[in-house]
Amino acid sequence: MLVDRRATMTVRLLGADMDLAGAQEAALAQGRNLCLVGEELIQFETADRIGPETWRLSGLRRGLRGTEWAMAGHGADERFLLIEEERLVEPLALSGGGGEVGATLRVAAVGLGDGTPVEAALAIRGEALIPPAPVHLRARAEEGGCTVSWVRRSRAGWRWANGGDVPLAEEREAYRVQVLADGSVMRSAETMLPTWTYDAGMIAADAVAGETIMIAVAQIGTMAMGRTASILIDP
Repeated sequence: MLVDRRATMTVRLLGADMDLAGAQEAALAQGRNLCLVGEELIQFETADRIGPETWRLSGLRRGLRGTEWAMAGHGADERFLLIEEERLVEPLALSGGGGEVGATLRVAAVGLGDGTPVEAALAIRGEALIPPAPVHLRARAEEGGCTVSWVRRSRAGWRWANGGDVPLAEEREAYRVQVLADGSVMRSAETMLPTWTYDAGMIAADAVAGETIMIAVAQIGTMAMGRTASILIDP
């Protein structure tokens, strides 16, 4: 999570009778003021009305729930959705069925003033199945090579409550490590530990000595490959 006190966000709600409110740290820790902006999950600390339907949001908590990959590239007229836990509905659970990633789900809603249902078609993307990218990648020189280490995250545990490891949430702990030079994959490996050594023999075989290369790491999930984190090194 990144606390962004420099940027602000201006949103326009559907009606002047709709309100937003600020929240203190304790309430934010409980999930208050969570919203989806584009593809990024954000919380806001302060909400100021600047027009009948327009609000300026500040004190932003960015990249929540592993959505830091969506922090770049925001533009005007993106969707803004305030997420209130008590109003969330799991449509697949209600229907008593399941859904495959890539399938289309059709939902219909009827408001108090609607004569006919409003329908929408949603693609099942399986975002909740993707392990988040590892964090705190570090590289240290070691006997002509280097050792890269990282800290895993979990799609089932976002709050570090007891100082211990977050739950694994996968059938096994495993990572895919790739070595890239000029965008080309020079080597791919799998490790069961949050560390991997790129030794002198590998560096010589890949002919990358003296070049700037990228080490990319992704957790191998039970249902999907995780998002990638990377670090640049000069072996």
